[in-house]
Amino acid sequence: MSDTQRPVLSLAAGYHLRAKPMCDGRVRLKSFELKAEPFENDGEGHEQFLAGNYDTGEFSLANYCALKSRGKPYVAIPAFPNRKFRHSYIFVPENSSLKEPAQLKGKKVGIPSWLNTCGLWVRGILSDEYGVKANDIHWIMPRPNKVELSLPAGTRLDVVPSERSLAERMLQGEFDAIIVPDFPEEKGWRRLLADAKSVEQESFRRTGIFPTSHAITFHSSYLQKHPSAAQEMFDACVEAKNLALRDDADATYSNFAWNRQMWEEQQAVLGSDPWKFGIKGNEKPLNALIRYAEEQGLLAKKVTIADLFVQLDEPS
Repeated sequence: MSDTQRPVLSLAAGYHLRAKPMCDGRVRLKSFELKAEPFENDGEGHEQFLAGNYDTGEFSLANYCALKSRGKPYVAIPAFPNRKFRHSYIFVPENSSLKEPAQLKGKKVGIPSWLNTCGLWVRGILSDEYGVKANDIHWIMPRPNKVELSLPAGTRLDVVPSERSLAERMLQGEFDAIIVPDFPEEKGWRRLLADAKSVEQESFRRTGIFPTSHAITFHSSYLQKHPSAAQEMFDACVEAKNLALRDDADATYSNFAWNRQMWEEQQAVLGSDPWKFGIKGNEKPLNALIRYAEEQGLLAKKVTIADLFVQLDEPS
């Protein structure tokens, strides 16, 4: 207990505007003392959560699905603070002859891990939208998966360790392309899809899917001791997200000179709340993610949305 006699609820948060109000004290919990720490490195935040150093954390959905299907003691709430359209995250050398996804067949592609959620989405998109199956590509990753998986028949996945980044290895000719969750710091790459933004907008209009990468996840033992923490954390996440959306609408808040025009374009394509939390309204991306996890061998047994998320009162 803290000196306020309220239980501490620690959160390994992402480093973004949707978590900032929980980290800077603008958003508080009624029955818990929230201690939220933003991690600029997602992987470090995930490891700190798994190590038990935080009661809850913003956590990889691909990893969570794999662990949950194996009965591991974690439980998520339907708060999805990290979402990105993923057609943009296939990178090739700027002088590459590759111009379209179908050309990835037979090529070497570097990935951080088979359990990386960005890679999960991109492999699903390649299969659904371009007919490029997992076993059409030679996948290479720098370290073994931490969970034993049953990959699709014929999938070639090799572990080739290196201290160099995947982008550096690609630029030195080791890979034809890489799929990574953040833009490489190195120079000399380009997106495989030159007009990825238009492709992503068309994909959203057609599918209604804005891919989600993370969910707020608890150690099950914490919710067994403090079951009300799930709803309070969810409500806090919604409040923080709504504050971030309000800030986005303020043209003086952002460092982007044309922020208002970007805001208007996003409203026109995605609506007023593309970061919607809760199950309702997120069934399409969640069901797609679960299907991809099953197709790509991440699951030890089938899971459903109801298996993955605590049922909560959601905003109307």
